[in-house]
Amino acid sequence: MSTRNFILLMYANLLIFFTACGSKKKVEEEKTTSVKTAVTVIQSGTQNFSDYLQLNGSTHFQKKMVVRANITGYILTMPWKVGNHIKSGTLFCTIKTKEQDALKNIDSREPSLKQFQTPIKVMTSASGNFTAINYSKGDFVNEGDVLATITDPSSLVLLVNVPYEYHRFVYKGRSCLVKFPDGKNIAATIQEEIPFVDSATQTQSYLIRIPGNQVLPENLNLIVQIPVKQKISASALPLEAIQTNETQDKFWVMKLVNDSIAVKVPVTVGLQKDSMREILTGLGMMDKIIVKGAYGLADSSLVRIEPDLK
Repeated sequence: MSTRNFILLMYANLLIFFTACGSKKKVEEEKTTSVKTAVTVIQSGTQNFSDYLQLNGSTHFQKKMVVRANITGYILTMPWKVGNHIKSGTLFCTIKTKEQDALKNIDSREPSLKQFQTPIKVMTSASGNFTAINYSKGDFVNEGDVLATITDPSSLVLLVNVPYEYHRFVYKGRSCLVKFPDGKNIAATIQEEIPFVDSATQTQSYLIRIPGNQVLPENLNLIVQIPVKQKISASALPLEAIQTNETQDKFWVMKLVNDSIAVKVPVTVGLQKDSMREILTGLGMMDKIIVKGAYGLADSSLVRIEPDLK
């Protein structure tokens, strides 16, 4: 084989090699560019938001009356139990004095003494439920001893201790939301404020009457929410569409451009309500935002829209 022919053969082989490599690289590039991430998108909307001051409160009965012994002696009859309801002017118990107990041993031939054998009646001066009964039948009591405590259910209030720094938000007549442990919520109004600040905690007490004649126990802890800031028709997105860094000081979303490109857009966020969060800056009302499939996407990634992505 001549030198010339050899050189021509080498050139031909090199040409075939580079052509094959170029074709392979082109195919790989086409495969790479054709890979698109499946995503779902929504259009940014509006939502009403409220920022709340959240406080803890507990139930208390304002009216608690006591039944006192009006004489020294032994309790002869007392049929009441804790939890029973009693009306004002009802007989609570009878008391037999030591003198009456001594007279029973005197000969029955002295009929004039029988009038002194009648037990002393103790009547109630208030209506309500018994929350404490301190003595039982047969117990010895002294005059003035507290026999029982009667609580008026209608005097139930919710006592809330508020740091004085929030006094501009909490005041008499202010509307609020009372949240119960079972998930029930009741709208209420602050009825009274106590003109006294605790020197140690610098908190002021407020009273809330729960509407609807709720039958609640004393010392039940409830949550009170008082609206501080409200926004109507603010731009909002679902929480799953908003991404953040580890320190949660930077936020961004992936915006859909040309129906196939995901672009990273920094945003500033505001108030939050359930699964929605306010978007203060960074988005327009007609922007399409990726909700599912956005996590881990790089800026300018290729995507395809799937309406029912799970």
